[in-house]
Formats: sequence, C-alpha cells, structure tokens
Amino acid sequence: MRRLMAACVLASLIVVLAGCGSTVTPEKVQPGQQAGGQAKPAQELKIGDAVKMGDLIFTVLGVREVKAKDIIKPQEGKKWIAVELEIQNQGSKSQAISTLLMFKLVDSDGYKYSIGLVPDLKGQLDGELASGRKVRGEVGFEIPKNAKGLELIIEPNVLGFGQAIIKLGQ
Repeated sequence: MRRLMAACVLASLIVVLAGCGSTVTPEKVQPGQQAGGQAKPAQELKIGDAVKMGDLIFTVLGVREVKAKDIIKPQEGKKWIAVELEIQNQGSKSQAISTLLMFKLVDSDGYKYSIGLVPDLKGQLDGELASGRKVRGEVGFEIPKNAKGLELIIEPNVLGFGQAIIKLGQ
C-alpha cells in the first residue's frame, strides 16, 4: 500500500513539474529595441545580435582567449576563452541568472563544453536581475586548443524548452 501511494505521489509530482516549464522561442531584435508580437525562431545569430527569450534579451558582445598565468593554467592541450554578454530584463519581475545552467558551448564536432573556472573574467552575470535592469559580464570555458566552429547555446528557462545558438566565429 505504501509503495502504491509513493508511486502515485511521485507520478503526480512529475506531471506538475512538467507543466511548470514553457517553451521559449528566440527572437532576433535590434539592440535597445523591445520585441513585440509573435516570436519567430532566430536564424544565423552571430556576435552583436540581440535575441529575446521570454522577458530576457541576450547580446553576445565578443569572445577572447584568456592567457594563462604563471601558476594557473588550463589543462594540457586546452585553452581558455571568455564570451562577453549583456543581459537585459524587460519583464515586470526580477529574473534569476545562472551562467552554469543557462550557457553551454559546442564545437563543430558536436562536443559540448560547460562553464569552466577561468581567471580574469570581467564582470559577474550570476544573481538576480531586477525588472528593467541589465547586466554585463563574461563567462569562461576551457576547450581543446583545436576546437573550431564554436557556438554559444543559451537556454534561459531551466524547466522549459527553447534555445538560441550564437555563432562565435572561432
């Protein structure tokens, strides 16, 4: 009896959590312009393009290689890169920003890289972003030295679906 009850509670919880998420479709917008109307899938996004996903607008401002320090170095055969972003909250509520959950990097071979511990990054994107505010900073990745065709994947809704893919030109 207890197992049946536990299974029912677990199934109900899964159904409730599945209903909490929503699909966020990226929409390319002009920097500083508020998107309106029905969102359309963004195509061929690149550095400098602003993309609206839900109430947030993401703009990749640039990418750079981070040089190793005397003591702190990337693993053998790897390098550090930093992707500079600006995030604007155009919604009426504050939004939680988590670089670890929202950003991934993928190369032309399909390998995906998560946020890495990279020194000397400018700014901090993580935290709460109030309504009408913007934040600017860098996220760092440790990738193979020969990685090509890099794309930043932005997934702002942890419980929902939808992503924007920005070509970094590397």
